[in-house]
Amino acid sequence: MKDHHFQRPKKALGQHFLRDHSAIRRIACAIPEGVSVIEIGPGPGAITEALLNRAGKLAVIEMDDHFATHWQSVAEKNNVLSVIHGDVMQELDRAVKSIQPDWIAGNLPYNLSGPLTAMLAAYALPGGMVLMYQREVAERIAADPGSKVYGGLSVLVRHYYDVKRLLVLPPGAFSPPPKVHSAVILLTPHGKSPACKYQYLQQTVRQGFAHRRKTIANNFRGSITAEQFEAIGINPRKRPEQLDYDHWVSITNQLNDA
Repeated sequence: MKDHHFQRPKKALGQHFLRDHSAIRRIACAIPEGVSVIEIGPGPGAITEALLNRAGKLAVIEMDDHFATHWQSVAEKNNVLSVIHGDVMQELDRAVKSIQPDWIAGNLPYNLSGPLTAMLAAYALPGGMVLMYQREVAERIAADPGSKVYGGLSVLVRHYYDVKRLLVLPPGAFSPPPKVHSAVILLTPHGKSPACKYQYLQQTVRQGFAHRRKTIANNFRGSITAEQFEAIGINPRKRPEQLDYDHWVSITNQLNDA
């Protein structure tokens, strides 16, 4: 059954389908053979087909009725595959808890990439994640402290993972071509024990980056004094993008030990 390849992508779902074979191969090959994988938004299945040949178990989360029906028919003949038909923002947590995947992969919907990444970064997977984004979003996620685009997501993904850019893709690698370049990011576990709870870090980062131009002392006025910042080794006159992951953990612990 090949008619699923010809469905028109839906703008409302942010659909752009990857068709560059060498990119598909590199994405699939970043995931070891025989592992358990969740793929977000398989669509017509460029990456899915490659993953089906590698994974021990593959669960796909698909919101689009047409594609979900197609993958359900494939799953009936292939016991490697299972299908979750629904919105990833509602289904992800249940799926991760029940499947306990080694890896998560996906060409993330552009319109969900920020909140979805904040959700994904909360899971300490044994394998890691291979995730595709608009290039600007990928650059924010992979940015180092001091960069203009370094922000909350740059901090959150480092709670459990090392971050690496895997490849950049031009618009022509997709059908239909988006107006922007895309990039694939590889997240692999760094293996260090987290020094604070992820949800506390998320709250701290949200507050700390709410006003990027303000100093860190201003953003936490009323919660942490300049003297307390100095005591935990942070210059209170620094701006949020100048602080590395360890600094954010220190602020989080200061807020939650109080």
